[in-house]
Amino acid sequence: IKDEQPAQEGKDSYATHRVKVPVPPIGTSFVHRGLAYRDASRKLRDAAQKETPDLLVAHDFEVLSAAVAAGRRGRRVPVIYDSHEDWPALIAENSALEARIAKVQERRLCRRVAHVITVSEPIAEKFRRMNKDTTVLYNARPESEIHLADRAASRRSFGYAIDDFVVGFAGALAGGRGLDILLGALPTLPASTKALIVGGPDEEAERLRALARAEGLQDRVRVDGYRAFRELAPYYASMDVGVILLDRRPNHERALPNKLFDYMAHGVAVIVPEYPAIAPIVMEGPCGWTVPDIRLEAVSAILREVQSSGEARARGKTGREAYVRRYAWDRQEERFLQIVRAVTEGHVV
Repeated sequence: IKDEQPAQEGKDSYATHRVKVPVPPIGTSFVHRGLAYRDASRKLRDAAQKETPDLLVAHDFEVLSAAVAAGRRGRRVPVIYDSHEDWPALIAENSALEARIAKVQERRLCRRVAHVITVSEPIAEKFRRMNKDTTVLYNARPESEIHLADRAASRRSFGYAIDDFVVGFAGALAGGRGLDILLGALPTLPASTKALIVGGPDEEAERLRALARAEGLQDRVRVDGYRAFRELAPYYASMDVGVILLDRRPNHERALPNKLFDYMAHGVAVIVPEYPAIAPIVMEGPCGWTVPDIRLEAVSAILREVQSSGEARARGKTGREAYVRRYAWDRQEERFLQIVRAVTEGHVV
């Protein structure tokens, strides 16, 4: 955890105690990683105990053992496990051995957890099979963080014509996000179809720019580097459709990326894979479309369908309404506080 502490301001500010606990990355010595995690857990456990808490919230698997250990020492303190991923499945992408250990550890530690909060029904079902009280809460931003930009002005600022169809992506640029496939699909689509990509790290943004130049797409592809969320409103306002093209792997099928709700909050229709966690939310409105698999032919076909349908603006509006009505943290917060009150008072949620 970073040891720099940002200034706390305003009536809702609270003290933050940050503990620096560096851990070697996956791919380095398994023994060194295990020892580093043990040391990190002990430091976090001791730091948590010094605060004499009434409740401990373990923000994902990496700190669950520290929270459980802190909750068992001295005065018993209830623990909420806030699991944003299927962690054993995520770890398995890099280390099968560590994934097996994580699966056993997660099940063992959950015996000491009072309640599990997670982001999707597929992940929730895993914990319910452990007989754990589990609630799905969506990690959408509060409405106060969403600032809608003017569509026409935003598109003009990026140089888009009225009849351009802008396919957008805002988020971390990394392998498995389908962006190479998106660029590969562009030559199969009308010249008015453009790609607007914003995110970091810088080296990945430059790689995508180079790929666009190599394919002769530099006039149809704009790749901007990392921007703070507060700077993204013009990007969202310029999009006709946003894409989430995660490749097929167990954690991608079960987890629910926050960027889905960012698109919805800004009134942008979405294209997502037919995965069990994300597809039902998109098709409920519908606030977008699903693609059966993340291959060039399938992505090209769905983009042609979306562009020819003329429904992108309407589905984006439906997504925005669903965000305000159900998914914004302003709606989710009430349920979270109910869980906190019940757990701290020793009641079943």
